[in-house]
Amino acid sequence: MALDNENAFKLNFGVNTDSFFGIGFGLIGNNDIAALKAEFGEFFNLLNSYGIRTIEINTEIEQLHPGSLRDLIIPLINSFQPVDAPAATGMDFSVTVHLPYLQLNPASPLEEYRKFSANAVVNIIKAVRACEGLPVKKFVIHLTSEFEDSILFFPVGEETKKALIETASAQARKSMSEILAGTGLDPQAFAIENLEVFPFEYLYPIAEELGVSVCFDMGHWGLNGFMPEDFLKRFGLGHIGEINIQDMAEKRTDMRTTVRNEHRPLGTGILNTAGFFNYLAGKKCAGPLIIENRSKEDLITSLEYLKSGGFL
Repeated sequence: MALDNENAFKLNFGVNTDSFFGIGFGLIGNNDIAALKAEFGEFFNLLNSYGIRTIEINTEIEQLHPGSLRDLIIPLINSFQPVDAPAATGMDFSVTVHLPYLQLNPASPLEEYRKFSANAVVNIIKAVRACEGLPVKKFVIHLTSEFEDSILFFPVGEETKKALIETASAQARKSMSEILAGTGLDPQAFAIENLEVFPFEYLYPIAEELGVSVCFDMGHWGLNGFMPEDFLKRFGLGHIGEINIQDMAEKRTDMRTTVRNEHRPLGTGILNTAGFFNYLAGKKCAGPLIIENRSKEDLITSLEYLKSGGFL
């Protein structure tokens, strides 16, 4: 399925750094400056060849290696010259930032850890804002962690689960308020992402109350058996500031078990991605729509899918 017509509204597609470098960018592997510079050159040339002008930077690298954004990543972005335009002064990139989440939990019931997590997020944002020439459009944040995702699987009663979820939501709201106060940024600079299992209806009121936008992750939503359009029917399009796009594979392993695998290349799974993109184009969704795959090969498959469908 392709874009409904050639004159349709063009969506703003982008790419998360994890889609090229793999999850754990900056945490594992070779962080040699020369090697990273060569890889970033390949990354940017790939984006340029498909006309992509929005990138999302995963900032785990800054948390574990303070100064990496200022000293390495941002200079690489600002100095890049496309191979097809050697006289250029660089690429006009729009940037969103995915705040660190692997080591943090802003919804932790342990108050000291919650405060540490909120402060760590504030420090990353300050490090990003200290970088000259970085046009950040949105900061995407996980307000809960895998611990909160596991609550629904705890061997406890439903009332106990509800109490734990409400506690996590209250802690998340406290952290979001502190992050807003600690950065002084407009609430619309942030987007709260829906995660794999934790019910988003408990986090959405935080977005409404504090004026923060929403990052809709269609893969996380799909893990619960829902199609992308279902999220918009439930929460609307008005608060959405970013959409993380991917496809999902589904495989039945036995008579009673079905396994869903997210972060698959666009057009290779069950999420009716073309139909969803046509819907967003019809609504003139400003996006951005950020591709979240887990390898360079999968990213290329996604980009080819968008190109062949007339979306790029």
